[in-house]
Amino acid sequence: MARVEQRRAAELTWIFRPELGRTAAVKALAGRAIHATGPVRADGEAEVVLNDGTRVRAKPAEIVAQ
Repeated sequence: MARVEQRRAAELTWIFRPELGRTAAVKALAGRAIHATGPVRADGEAEVVLNDGTRVRAKPAEIVAQ
């Protein structure tokens, strides 16, 4: 009998983790799940849409998998 290999899809949630030097309003968004991101712009930031619809500009290092 042939051995059947099953693979499970990994589930990742992308979370916004702002850097320390950000404003209090941006820091308040820490830990929220990300719905979508745009491309990284010339300034090194991308537009991020959080699951609640909030939009914020973020550096790639501020988008982490959980």
